[in-house]
Parts: sequence; C-alpha cells; structure tokens
Amino acid sequence: MLVSVDELQQGAFEAELTILPKKGETIRIFYGPDAEVEGEIENVHHVINQHDGGHKVILKIRPTF
Repeated sequence: MLVSVDELQQGAFEAELTILPKKGETIRIFYGPDAEVEGEIENVHHVINQHDGGHKVILKIRPTF
C-alpha cells in the first residue's frame, strides 16, 4: 500500500508498505540510497473516497535520534 510519511524535517515522502504500523509503534524506513527515518508513529490517517475507490494513508512520525 502506498503511504505518505509526513512531519519530517526533510519534508514528506511516499513509501510502499505491506502492513501498516499502529499508533505508538516504532518504524524505520529507508527511502533512498543513504536516507532513512526512524521514529514513533504519532498518527495513522486514512482518506477514503467512495466515488473513485481511492484510499490514501498518511503516517505522522515523531523522529527519534
């Protein structure tokens, strides 16, 4: 599932995930050859459009350093 990852200093990016993390879980995503983000899931937001069958997921992450 295509997921948008927001609330990062670097900006937002999209990633393909097979499962969605839950609020409070930690996640580590490699989104480039030398780029990664690790943090706690603050929010999982679903946007569903019944008219066109669209479904978008937005993850908000609080990065951990």
